[in-house]
Amino acid sequence: MMGEKTDWENLFKIKLGNSDEAFQKHEVVKLLVVMKILQKHPKRNWVRIYTEFTLENGLRPDIYFENLREKSVIVYEIQKQLSPEWLKTKTKQYKDYVVPLFLPIDFIPIPLKECPDNLDEISKWLDKYIF
Repeated sequence: MMGEKTDWENLFKIKLGNSDEAFQKHEVVKLLVVMKILQKHPKRNWVRIYTEFTLENGLRPDIYFENLREKSVIVYEIQKQLSPEWLKTKTKQYKDYVVPLFLPIDFIPIPLKECPDNLDEISKWLDKYIF
């Protein structure tokens, strides 16, 4: 279960992680991923999406997405540098985290370093991360 009580009246909680100018691309990518998830899942009463949401184990993924119909959870981490150590650590942390009544978490890292700069190109580039 998630660290904060679920507010069923607010199934989408979008927060800025950092408003510093250096994080603009990160925040744009995060918002585009959320938009793409919502476009892919038009039945909004079957999805919950939170950004910058602290889980019970202290992890704070950029995007936490629950598909209630499929009982699946996907977490996205948007990172400039994806080191092998970081990937190994995060993969294990999310693998070990259990959301009751749901399938195991799918962890999807998004390499910001590979992300294009043009907004249209970013949108197309992100399609490969949306399931």
